[in-house]
Parts: sequence; structure tokens; C-alpha cells
Amino acid sequence: MSRSQSTKTALVSAAALVGSALFLSRILGFFRNSVIAALFGQNNITDAYNTAYLFPDTLYLILIGGAVSSAFIPVIARYIHEQQEDEGWRVVSIAFSLTLVGMSAIILLGLIFAPLFVKLIAPGFGPAKFTFTVMLTRITILAILFHSLNGVLIGTEFSYNTFLATSIGPLVYNTTIIVMGVTLAGRLGIAAFAWATVVGAFLNFLVQLWGTWRLKPKFTWSLDIRHPGVRRIGRLMLPVMIGLSIAQINLLFNQIFLASLLPGGTINALVISSRIMLVPILVATSIGIAMLPSLTRQAVAKDHDAFRSLFTEALRAVLFLSIPASVALIILAHPIIRILFQHGAFTDEATTVTAGALLFYSIGIVGYGAYEIISRAFYAMEDTTTPLRTGLLSVAIGLVLNLILIRLFSFRGLALAFSLTGFLNAGITLWALRRRLGRLGGRRLWDATWRTGLATLAMAAVLLSAGLAIAHNLVVGPPLVADLIQLLAPILVGVVVFVAVARWLKVPELSLVFGIVRRRLRPGYARSGAGD
Repeated sequence: MSRSQSTKTALVSAAALVGSALFLSRILGFFRNSVIAALFGQNNITDAYNTAYLFPDTLYLILIGGAVSSAFIPVIARYIHEQQEDEGWRVVSIAFSLTLVGMSAIILLGLIFAPLFVKLIAPGFGPAKFTFTVMLTRITILAILFHSLNGVLIGTEFSYNTFLATSIGPLVYNTTIIVMGVTLAGRLGIAAFAWATVVGAFLNFLVQLWGTWRLKPKFTWSLDIRHPGVRRIGRLMLPVMIGLSIAQINLLFNQIFLASLLPGGTINALVISSRIMLVPILVATSIGIAMLPSLTRQAVAKDHDAFRSLFTEALRAVLFLSIPASVALIILAHPIIRILFQHGAFTDEATTVTAGALLFYSIGIVGYGAYEIISRAFYAMEDTTTPLRTGLLSVAIGLVLNLILIRLFSFRGLALAFSLTGFLNAGITLWALRRRLGRLGGRRLWDATWRTGLATLAMAAVLLSAGLAIAHNLVVGPPLVADLIQLLAPILVGVVVFVAVARWLKVPELSLVFGIVRRRLRPGYARSGAGD
């Protein structure tokens, strides 16, 4: 096996492991949201909870999510590639120490200024809803410390191409929230889930400590911000932090600020549907995370041909999976929401509203999935400025789209604006990458895309006709079982048709997907898996 083939095989294995873990974590996340919806419905209470949850989530994405994906992994991976592990561990130590001190200060400020934050992002909340949201925010903000430290540890593990603890941790996190939240909900109400978020983040932190310990770390307490590696991380991280700050402002403007002016429950509908839309994007995220160390090594070695080849194959794989996923979610939005959430206090009206949001969010899956790959190509080259510039332009246009489309389609317009912004950002960033690297295999990319599109059209026709056929022939049995059959039967038939048509059209990405499945089912795979 050639070096290039070996790299791609390792990427596929790593992406499969990370993707599987992210998928399982997302399933648990859905179950968590379903439990909350069943217990509390879709109203002012769940709006307050989702608003409070966005505060730590936003800070985590800006301060840690950006640093890990754009700066931390490329820098540490470079030290490992250049056989300077001791210096790499020194950088990890400094990053961990600075994160502990810095995030503790930010949490203190967050506790003090939580009322101001809630007032700024949710001006439509009444006095009681406002006070309740502030209380929940002051609880959930405590999870930021553990989320942040997890970011440093997870970035270190990714740099070493080890994914076991990073796969287990999110499962522990979501399981803790479900079990503790349900157990204490009778006494604490929805605040039980806020406290469970803090405990879950702490347990995830313990898992990541174990995962990093397996690498035999050389940790020393240090706040040496003048270290060249730390300065390089800061230089790379700053543009991403600015870009993510603007992007999160756009999301807050979309899901909270404008939605707070609409009827109660709208925020919950937008948050739930956007999280479902993120499931297919997790595949792109896992591929992007897994390929980043390899792309970084190729960028350091100036192997431009291998760099372009790996990037293009990853992008084609993402399009092959995200195009049918987008169409399937658009067609099946209502039954998916009904089966996942319409229990207990979650009414049929809430299902209709949430499904409407999901339909328009699903349009953006292809754009956001592609951006996960395109942006990491820049990060591997230690260029975080270009994604910042393209992101600022896209977000500025997105803010205008929000104001226009909310007048035309109400909450559905907010979801549509978010989707269109994703396509715009991916397109502009891809154009910038092509200017830098030259040809990116556009002809092969287009060839694979139109073939995938034809297979998706065949799948869509089957989903629509099979759904109607099953609906006209009532499925007997318990309601939940009948609903599952009405949803899963068309999906199964649709997948079979999609695969058959893709094979007939000779879509090359189909072989890649089957290769992943065969490798994971092969005896001994777990013992020889990526990084563990």
C-alpha cells in the first residue's frame, strides 16, 4: 500500500470512528431533547432553558471550538511531525494552564452580567420569563470551565490521532444529563437539566483526562504566553475567534433575538430543528477533524498534489452523503418530529411548527457540510484569515436575509436565512481556496455531484410514493410502533433505491462508503483501529 493510500485508509478509519461516536452522542442528545419536550412541552419554560444553554455553548464554540479546530491541532500536529514532542507537551501545558485561569475569570464575569446578556439577546421576554432565564444561565455557565479544558485535552488527543476517549466522553455527557435530569425533574423542574449539564461536563472532563493520560503526558504548570508555539496558536486563533463571534451573533440574532419577538415556543422549535439538521453535518465534521492532522503534515511537507487529492476526495464524500440527507429530511420532517418529540406535553401544533422549521433548515445541510471540509483546508495551511474574511461577508448578508425573510415566512424565514447563509459561505470560501491552490478537480467534483443528484431524485420519488402507500394502508399495532414503521419503511426502501441507482451510475464515492463498512465489520478491526 502506498503512503497516499495508507493516509486515506487511516483517514477513513478515523472519520468512521469519530462519526459513529458523534452520531451516537447526537442520538442521546435527541433522546434528551425528547424527554425535556415530553416533560415540559414547547413554551416559555423550554424557551428559557434553550436561551440559557446557548450562553455557555456560544462561549465554548468561540473560545475553544475555534482554537481546537483552527489553531491547536495544526500546531501540536506540526510539533509531532517534526519530532519535537517535548516542546509540544510544553505548549499543551501552557494552553491548559491559561485556559483554567482565563475561563475561571470569564465564568465570574458571566455570573455577574448574566442579566445584561439575557436582556440583550432576548428583548421580547417578559419579566417572569427573563428572571427564570437568568437563573438557568447562571447554572449552565459553570459547565464552561469543563467544556474549555476538554477542548485542550481533545485537541491533544486528535493531534496524536487517538479517538477513544473523545468518542466516549460525549456519550457520558449526554447520558448523565438524561439520567440526572429525569431523576431530579420532579423536585427541581427544568433546572434539573441545567445542573445535569454541569455534572455531565465534569464527567466528560474526567474521561478526557484518562484519554490524555494514556499518551504519557509531560505536564508542567506554566503561563508562559511568550512561548513561540503558544503565540502561533494565538495568532491563528484570533481571526477564527472573531469570525465565530460574528457567526454566533448571527445565530443568536436568528434563533433568540428575532424569535423572542414571536409567539412562545418558537425558540424551542428553532433550536430542536437546527440540532436535527446538524446530524448529517456531523459526518462532514468527523471527516474534517480526522483529516486535519494529515492535511497539516502534507502542508508542512509542501506535498500540494497529495493535499489537493485528499481535500477533494473528502469534499466529494461529504456531498455524496449530504445531498440525499438534505432531501430526505425535507420530505420526512413532519414524521421525524412527531416520532421523536410528540409525547407528553409536546402537542401536535408544536410538531407542525417544529417540522416547518426543520424543512427550511434542511436546505442548508449541503452548504454547511461542505464548509466543514473547505475551512479545514485553510486551517491546515495555518491560514485562518481567509475564512474570517469570507465568513464576515456571508454573515453580513445573512443578517439582512433574516430581516427580509422573517417578514415573508415568519420563523420559517429565519431557518431559510440560516441555510442560504451556509451555501453562500461555502461557495465564497471554495472560490478563495481555488484561487490559492489552483484546480481542485472541479470536473470530477461536478461529475460525482450530478450523479449523486440523480440517485437522490430516485430516492425522493420512492420516499414520497412509499410514504403515501403506507399511510393509505393503516399500520396496526401500538402507536409508537406504527409510527416507526411508517417512517423507517420508506427510508429503507429509499436507501436501497439510492444505492442501486448510484451503483448503476458508477458513483465512485459509493465504493468509499462500502469500504468503511467492510473495514469496520472485519474481524480484528477494533484491535487495529485508528489511533487506538
